[in-house]
Amino acid sequence: MPYACALAALLLSLYFSPATAHSQGPRTANYLGELQLQARQKKLADARIWHLLLKYKKELFGFTSEADGRDFFNSPQGKTDPESELEATLASFFMPLSAVAEGKEHPQCNFAARFKWLNHELAFDRNRLEIQECDRLNRWMQTLAPVGATLVFASYFMNNPASMFGHTLLRIDSRRTGKGNNLINYGANYAAVPDTENGFLYAVKGLIGSFPGRFAIFPYYTKVQEYNNWESRDLWEYELEFTEDQLNTMLLHLWELGGTYFDYYYFQENCSYHVLSLLEIANPDLRLKDSFFFSVIPTDTVKIAMAQEGLVKQTVYRPSVLSQMNDKRLRMDNDEKQILKSMVKGEVTADSPAFENLLPQSQALLLNAYMDYLQYWSMQEKSSNEVKIPRAVLLARSRLPVAGDEDTKITGFSSRPDHGHGTDRFQFGIGHNEREPFLEFAYRPAYHDLMAKDVGYDKNSEIIFMDFKLRYYLESERVRLDQAKLLSITSLNPYDSLFAKPSWRAELAIDTLRDRNCNYCNSFKGTYGRGISYRPDFFSPLLLYTFADLKAEFSDHLKQNFRLGGDAEVGMYFDATENLRIKLAGSYQVFLLGESKRFFTSHLITRYALSQDLDLRLELNRYDQNNEGILSFNYFF
Repeated sequence: MPYACALAALLLSLYFSPATAHSQGPRTANYLGELQLQARQKKLADARIWHLLLKYKKELFGFTSEADGRDFFNSPQGKTDPESELEATLASFFMPLSAVAEGKEHPQCNFAARFKWLNHELAFDRNRLEIQECDRLNRWMQTLAPVGATLVFASYFMNNPASMFGHTLLRIDSRRTGKGNNLINYGANYAAVPDTENGFLYAVKGLIGSFPGRFAIFPYYTKVQEYNNWESRDLWEYELEFTEDQLNTMLLHLWELGGTYFDYYYFQENCSYHVLSLLEIANPDLRLKDSFFFSVIPTDTVKIAMAQEGLVKQTVYRPSVLSQMNDKRLRMDNDEKQILKSMVKGEVTADSPAFENLLPQSQALLLNAYMDYLQYWSMQEKSSNEVKIPRAVLLARSRLPVAGDEDTKITGFSSRPDHGHGTDRFQFGIGHNEREPFLEFAYRPAYHDLMAKDVGYDKNSEIIFMDFKLRYYLESERVRLDQAKLLSITSLNPYDSLFAKPSWRAELAIDTLRDRNCNYCNSFKGTYGRGISYRPDFFSPLLLYTFADLKAEFSDHLKQNFRLGGDAEVGMYFDATENLRIKLAGSYQVFLLGESKRFFTSHLITRYALSQDLDLRLELNRYDQNNEGILSFNYFF
């Protein structure tokens, strides 16, 4: 069924107004009828239904296209009726050029991938169907001059809800630019077009599909500037293996998508989902979307691409400007680090004796790091001007006879996303509290917690989404919802002498009131806190932190049905070995409004990783006077 996936493009990429061949005369109408009959006999209109997810949709809900643009379909029933859409598409190809509105393209040009595929399947008679010239499309293809494609993963950016899970896009490698000049290639990106900058509204609207999502073509260097420099995100580039004909088909389909939109869903029809669709158009034998049902997360899309035999040729790491600067700092001794700090403060310049007394290699390293620092802060200020590097610094660097560190392999400050654990997690545990033993079952679809192995993830942050935990109490024979973390985010930004970024965390959850003996009653709670964290150096196994949080809890088991207050917490994470991580934390809870109460909590958690996707954890928790212990197995998939 090699034509099946290609038809997905043809049936879902229509955005021209309906056309018929009624004005063409009997001969043309007869030939159109022949083509439509031939298409029905081949059952081309149903060819896409091999896809598991769309088969599921068809069986339960009827066929529904993913496209949402009003002008996307030739047939009024095209969104739900593939056969009528196919016939209307064929009819549109017979439209005379004189009938095309001024400023519009002929359907053969607008729907070039569709036309190419149907021509292959039905073998159009060139004497009976006039082939149109497509000047704009031809110029566009000549500009791109595709010779390859690269899947690009931008690492996590905790300051933007849209980028907390990372981001994927496609780079179109051109024969015009040649190897080694990838910055001047073009990129293809699918993203939401938001109408708000409010983080909460963005998250809500993204979850319910209230934003349109569109494809855009742009010079690749603009995204490198945005991700690498402004947001300080490392890029991982996965060069893909496609034939010239496959690349041509993919780009013709991308051309068709330029005039339509899809409802953007944060966890389903997002950047990664539609980029995978493009790859499936290029090679219909790829079944990249079959593995996804509830969520499509950027790291998982990279993993599924890597799992395809022969699809990825090589992987390239493109560090951010901040990673480049930190790599230079790692190679400095303590005296050089102090001089760099003094240069940042303006206490030492290139003419100062403290700098001039250094060896040329040290001077080059310091100047290169200082210029990275200036570039980083210029981007943080969103300056519209060029990077402001003092002329004296540039002159001092140009006088040095050494090449510096250009040929040194840079340290990886992020790890390959395809090497990380699975984003779904299932947990089974056995525990005991003050009263009775229990079994614990938990599942979450996303994403990563700080106790899990951090290969492939941001080592200083966690995002937990829809984490539901049930307990079966063996003596009372009861099943209770112990906890449901609707959304929990923690961003630990270790203190740095050159940068001052606070740590922060936020959580919305249903939890058990563990400081009360109310027979495992629940409350709804919200928490937001700011704090400070410290790691001796980037690769240190020790991370210390402290937080001050505001808390609100609501339950009919509380006096006045609520309590408001906060807590102060101190804690640490320590990697005793590569596979053994320990967390120790203690907090003092104070509730002043509603039900007034003060109490201590403490936690000791150890994790031993049996593999990247399987770990064993032991937890000892104390809430006021209530103690509990849990031994659990966690499987990531």
